[in-house]
This record gives sequence, structure tokens and C-alpha cells, in this order.
Amino acid sequence: MAIKCPSCGGKMAFNVPTQALKCGYCDTDMQITDYDLANDAEVNKDTYTVTLYTCPNCGAELSAPDDQTVAYCSYCGGESNLTMKQEEAIKPARIIPFKISKEKAVQTYEEALSKSIYVPKELKEGEHLDSFRGIYIPYLSYEVDIPDNAFKLKGTKRYTSGKWDYYEEYEIDAEIGGTIKGMSFDASASFDDSIAREIAPFDITEEQDFREAYVAGFYSDKLTTPPETYGDTVEEMTIDTVYKGIGERAGDVRVITPKDFSEKKRQLGVSGYRHRVDLFPVWFLTWKNRERVAYSVMNGQTGKLSMDIPVDKKAFFKVSGIATVVLFVTLSLIPMFILPKTISWLAAVFLMISSIVFSNEISKIYYRENHIFDIGNVNVKKGKQKKKKAETAKWKRVIFGILLGIIIFVVTAFFTLLITLGGGGSMVNPLVYAVTLLIQIILFIKTAVRAMKIEKKTAFIPMLIGIIVLGIGLFIVIKNPVYDYWYYGMAILCLLGMLGNMVSMINYLDYLTTRPVPDFFRREGADHGK
Repeated sequence: MAIKCPSCGGKMAFNVPTQALKCGYCDTDMQITDYDLANDAEVNKDTYTVTLYTCPNCGAELSAPDDQTVAYCSYCGGESNLTMKQEEAIKPARIIPFKISKEKAVQTYEEALSKSIYVPKELKEGEHLDSFRGIYIPYLSYEVDIPDNAFKLKGTKRYTSGKWDYYEEYEIDAEIGGTIKGMSFDASASFDDSIAREIAPFDITEEQDFREAYVAGFYSDKLTTPPETYGDTVEEMTIDTVYKGIGERAGDVRVITPKDFSEKKRQLGVSGYRHRVDLFPVWFLTWKNRERVAYSVMNGQTGKLSMDIPVDKKAFFKVSGIATVVLFVTLSLIPMFILPKTISWLAAVFLMISSIVFSNEISKIYYRENHIFDIGNVNVKKGKQKKKKAETAKWKRVIFGILLGIIIFVVTAFFTLLITLGGGGSMVNPLVYAVTLLIQIILFIKTAVRAMKIEKKTAFIPMLIGIIVLGIGLFIVIKNPVYDYWYYGMAILCLLGMLGNMVSMINYLDYLTTRPVPDFFRREGADHGK
């Protein structure tokens, strides 16, 4: 139900600058505590009445303590009135009220946007900026009790004094006890964990006991993530915090801790956790272009910003074209004394490098569209499987990155040596083309697998073209023709392949800087809090 003004009966909303209720008609102010006393608010009640809004296009849901007209959905960009109904919602335990006003949010966003060159002009228009909306995101806040306990750990110390190196072993007496607090995670399946991490942290010292009046004029997201989703993460963070504290107190002595996680848990006596639901403030802005959306999300307490910045491809191509012409003219004026064979294998290397960059771009799109590292984007039945999938994907990415890094390092060192000693040897071209072809095949497999799980499933084509080009090049250099035009021709083919990768990267920037239209997001906001 709406909060009525005691002076004129108009609707009141929470005013950010004054941190009090304010009437939108007669400007009457009222403190939050005064409202509770005047209206005999049931502050100890476990539920409160909200209006639940549902988007007919994507199924997004949001709630508010009063009736409002919602003409569009911020998550899918659908411009239609959201259906509404009243229901009882679980009352959060604590809340961080908005500290950043809407005007300040718009100003910060415009300043951040001004640093980007190729931004579509629609993002800077006043009508779009006015769509900034305030929401409260539910967070699960955890506490873990550490029982009073004492145990022994081993420690070592190495140092040099004079001409001697010393190694010492220690026995450390550790005493622990207390409560680990302040571990909070977003509890909405629709609120991407990557966004939550970018706008973190929130200062929980500014939390207040939840009052319905704090939400007046704003919307709140719906709690969808079960507490056990973050249970393992909470225990890991707790254990790491305790052992880190022991290490800091040990000074320059390196503390040897148990390697097995279960042994660490047993040693510290960690068994379970407590949780509560808190509401944290967020400013939210959506831009839709065809079937893609871009989100700009701001921490409503600190002003920290996470932005999806789309690229105006026309402006990008225009500036890039001018830069390319200038570079070509500049290079044409520099005398070049490079052998045709050297030009050929250098072009193959440039093609390989551009393929690596493009493949990494597809990986980022894959991670985003499949919510691989979004632990909170789970339901009750699939929570553990989703987390396991995220952890597996993370380790695969690390291992692949290490292997590719080793290959690139070895290849770079090899090429540097070739350039130093002279790149015209008879075995240089076959070796270079063989190595680059091998790396290209690995990148093709990686990209093809991930392309099958993103919206643009043809993303593997530039990698396939690279394989064909490098395969032709390997065949030619093995034949070792005597005429230079063969090597110039291969260099042109490789550079065309590189150009194709660059054009594809530009085309896929739209997928990297935007997101698919959601089919079941639950976030929205209100126009108040000015």
C-alpha cells in the first residue's frame, strides 16, 4: 500500500539527499522513525504487503510497496504495461538505503560515457538517461561461528645473514574463536554475478533495520537464490580468513597449513553458517537494440559503475579506415629490405595472433551468455551442478591459458631468434607455417565448441578460413618454389585472413558489449529518489 502524506494525502517516497520520506505534492518531509510511530508500523512482522509486477514479454518480476504505473520492462526493453497483483513478501532483515541520488547517478554515467569514443548517440540522449531506475537487490548475508579452540601448526623461516643461509623450523601455538561476518552475495538468479562483483563492495556498516519506508518510491528484486548455493563458498572464505589471520600474526614465519580442505574445516571446528536476507541499492539502466540489451548498473551506495558499452560500428569503421590509410602511406615511405620468404612467414604469424585475439573474444561471449561464472544464476535442483560447471570451466580456461602461453612464449622466442639470425633459411618457412597451423587448429576446435553454445553459431568460420590459408601456405613452402611471387601471394593471403579476423572482431563487438534479451529476469526500478 502507498505511504500517504499526513499533510495532503499525497504519495510519499524516500528522498535520497535527506534520507527521509518526502511528499511529491506538498514537499512535506517525514523521518522514517516518525512514520513508524505515527502509523503504528508492525516493524517486527515477518512479511509485508507488496505489489508484484510481471512483464508479459519476458516474465521478469519486481515488487514495490505501493501501486505504480510501469510502462516498460528494464530487462527485455519491452514497452508494455506490466501486470500487477498484491502479495505478501518475506521482509528482509537489514537494508542499505540509497546514498546516490538519480541526478548524481546520471552525472557519473555521463562522465564515464564521455571517455568512450565509439558510443551510439542514443546512449547520450536525455530520454534514455531519464530511464535510470532505482532497485533494491536481495543479498544473502552470512555469518560463521568459530568455536574457541587451540591447536599447533608447523612453521618455517629462511633468511641470509652474512655469508650464511639459515633455515629454521617453528611450532606455532594458534588460538582462535569468534564470528566471521560481512560475507554477502546477490540472491537473485537474474542479477549476474559478474555485475555484482564489478559494483562491489557495499559498506555494511551503513545497514539499517529494514523499514518499509526505505523502499517507498523504489522497486525491489525478488529473492530466488537458495541459501545453500553459496554455502561452500562461505566456508572456504571463512577458513581462508582464519588461516590468513594466523599467518599475519606469525610475521615472517611461513605457516604450514593442512592441504586437505576437510582437515582444515575439522581443525577450525567450522560447522555450518547463519544467513539473513538484506537489500542493497542499485541504479539500473537498459538500452535495447534489436534482440540485444546493454546494462549500466551502479552501486547506489558508493557510485561504483558497471557498464556494457555498445560500439557504433559506422563510426568505428570510419576512424579505423582513416587510420589504416595514414599507416599505409607512412609505411610506403619507409624503405623495406625484407626477403619475400621472411615477409611470408611474418604474415603467417600476424594471422595467428589475430586468431588468438578473436578466439578470446568468442570465449568471453560464451562465458557471458551461458552464465558460466554466475554461481547465483541457479535454481534449487541445479545449484550444485551449476557451481561444478563453473569451477570446471574456470580450471579448463586456466589450463588452456597456461598451455597456450607456453606455446606463444616458445614460438615468440623462436621467431625472435630467426629475425636476429636472418629469416631466409630454407627450413624457416615450413617450420613457421607448421607451428602456426597447429595453433590455428587448436583455436578452431576451442572456438567451434564454444560457438555451438552462443547465439552466433557461425563464429568458427574465421578460424576455419585461417586453417585453409595456413594449410595452403605450408603446402607451398614445402614445395619451395623459386619465384618470389608465390611468397608475396601467400603473404597477401595471410594478411587478408588477418583482415577477416579484424572485421569479425568488430562485428562481434556487438555481442561482447551487449547481452541476449533475457527470458526470465527479475529486476526493475522506480523513478524516485531524486
